Amino acid sequence: MIQMTVTNTEIRAIEDSKLLGKIEFTLLDNQMTILHTYAYESGRGIGTLLMEYAVKWAKEHDYTIIPVCSFALKYLSKDQ
Repeated sequence: MIQMTVTNTEIRAIEDSKLLGKIEFTLLDNQMTILHTYAYESGRGIGTLLMEYAVKWAKEHDYTIIPVCSFALKYLSKDQ
């Protein structure tokens, strides 16, 4: 089972103690700026899982997402 963890600068996808991917972000005021999305195993949808979690987490904390990374930008433009 893939678990998500959040630090002050990252959202990590972890399975069996192995890092599958992460999102690097910054927080300023009510904005979450997504800088990079990394998926270390292709074909598993890790990037999408990370973005789904990031959107959910941002909504829970009343953050507006500012996508700098191309993957986040593409995901969010598709999501609307």
